[in-house]
Amino acid sequence: MSTKASEQAAECFVSVEQTLATVEEHLSVLKQQSLEEVVAELSPLDKAKVQVSLAYTVNALLYVFLKSQGVSAKDIRQTHVKQELERVKAFIKKIKDTEELAKGPKLALDKEAAKRFVDSALSSDQVYVAAKKAQEEQKAAEEEKSAKKEEPSKDKKQSAPSKQPRANGGKADKKNKRRRKQ
Repeated sequence: MSTKASEQAAECFVSVEQTLATVEEHLSVLKQQSLEEVVAELSPLDKAKVQVSLAYTVNALLYVFLKSQGVSAKDIRQTHVKQELERVKAFIKKIKDTEELAKGPKLALDKEAAKRFVDSALSSDQVYVAAKKAQEEQKAAEEEKSAKKEEPSKDKKQSAPSKQPRANGGKADKKNKRRRKQ
């Protein structure tokens, strides 16, 4: 059991040594030149990236150092380092947001908006088509009505009443004529 733990500890130490070697390699530029000389030729966004990455590196190394010395998480030193790391992370987020804005707007298709546009266009066309169809049906119905009105009048002309004397002697017809005149 103790051999497994010692092997894991040895692997962790090797990993930490490799990571620290990488950090030293990246910071070697600052050993040869001052920070002002390094960032002099950079754009403002790149300058901000360098400054933030240095701040994060220093605070992360300090956090690791305090942890390796056995400082508890409740210790004020550890709390201040964590707060500083959070502040630096906020700056990193701001830089990333600025980079995204600098790239310009995303040219992505908003599928929901496109669907609303298409549905709206189709529904408005359907309303127009339905209105046209209703007008055509109304015209057809009116033509049918007028055709039906004409048909009975043709039938009346064809079957005109005969001028035969009526059974009541035409007295009812005379009364109706008088009423119509009044």
